[in-house]
Amino acid sequence: MPHSVEAEQGVLGSMLISPREIIAECVEKINEEYFYFAAHQTVYTVLVELWNAGQAIDLITFTQVLRDRNLLESVGGVAAVTSLFTFVPTAANVTYYLEIVREKYILRQIIAACTESVRRAFDEQDEVHGLLDEVEQKIFSVGEDRFKGQVLTMKDQVMEAIEAIEQLYERRGGITGIATGFAELDRMTNGLHEGEMIV
Repeated sequence: MPHSVEAEQGVLGSMLISPREIIAECVEKINEEYFYFAAHQTVYTVLVELWNAGQAIDLITFTQVLRDRNLLESVGGVAAVTSLFTFVPTAANVTYYLEIVREKYILRQIIAACTESVRRAFDEQDEVHGLLDEVEQKIFSVGEDRFKGQVLTMKDQVMEAIEAIEQLYERRGGITGIATGFAELDRMTNGLHEGEMIV
């Protein structure tokens, strides 16, 4: 199955060495299911729980939490946790590691969806149109995952709205888009704007 142990370790190492800055970005883009290895899923889950609780995260505290929860040996022991802390020198490239982890996860999801679809098609027990609908839905849901983490924050949306209002104020009744040549249409739409489709 598609995976990248190095990218997964890069994400976890980045989370460990710069938890305050990096964990928020990781939580927006991935969850524990994105990791191929169960040990990495466990490390990610515990890190996010500690971060959500506002607890300090460093080698000693993290190792102790794993030990207290009887998870230390299941993630590879103290040596494995220590190696995650030293795997990357800096968290500067975490965005690239996240993208690799996401891509490998999506590939695994595609394989799983297609394998199940092929099995069911060979069974010939399902009604064709119903099976086709299910296959389309599975592939569509895998495709939706590409956009996770690309949602605008409330702050970004408010700033965008403020900029639009400022533009309208500066133009004082003038159009903000491209004029159509139809004065009444331009007045109602403020002209044609990028990303809009007016019929």
